[in-house]
Amino acid sequence: MTAGDVKQGYFSVLRWRSSAARDEERNVAVLLAEEAGEFGSVRSAPLSAISPSLHEQGVLDAAIHGLVERCERDGGLHRALLDELHQTLVHSLVVSQPLPVAVGDVEQVTQALYKIYLAPRSGGRRALTKGVLLDQVVSQLRGVGADVRRGAYLNDFLFDVIVEGPSERRVIEVLSFAAARKDWTPTEKDAGHFLYAMGESSVPGTAVILGPGEAGGSAADASYERVRRWFEGSDVPVMAPDEVGQLSLTS
Repeated sequence: MTAGDVKQGYFSVLRWRSSAARDEERNVAVLLAEEAGEFGSVRSAPLSAISPSLHEQGVLDAAIHGLVERCERDGGLHRALLDELHQTLVHSLVVSQPLPVAVGDVEQVTQALYKIYLAPRSGGRRALTKGVLLDQVVSQLRGVGADVRRGAYLNDFLFDVIVEGPSERRVIEVLSFAAARKDWTPTEKDAGHFLYAMGESSVPGTAVILGPGEAGGSAADASYERVRRWFEGSDVPVMAPDEVGQLSLTS
């Protein structure tokens, strides 16, 4: 599309219903398409803001990423696909009936729809919890071309991230000591579960850890150092979140 052109587009909202009994839905993504697939886009909310459950985040991530891949494989998102998704996704995942929208600039319209249907209502920066950090890690890995599964099972163990490399599979544990909390036992349990599951699965692993920083406090500092010792003692590489893009995908 050239600047100034206005095309007829259609949009739908992908919604997640975590409990059919309560019939509560959360908006997850906006889908924008043209009749014949001339343009299209998918933009999702941070999955940590949709559900605190790692398994549910994994289900949503797989659905959204699969939709993006399908659009790329089939030559783009088009009106017929929105209609199909609206008719077939009727259980945990629901796609609203496509509605018309004038599109002059695809990115601007997608951003406007995102603000209306998905953007957080509360102001301010979100605390860097494990879920928020996991959003960032998955995005960075996909940004460097990694084949990523989020919140996925391997040999009956649930991992934060599984990366399928050309010659090996790698699992990743994401931990944050930067968010305010009084009890760090659950974080330590996550680290211990990861080390056990990694050993039982005979798969190499990496830990991505955000330290407590200046405002961490003695409890956070002590827990952080304890977990670091566990990983170092098990020869598990530890990297900071801003180093994720450097993770080797070929070894």
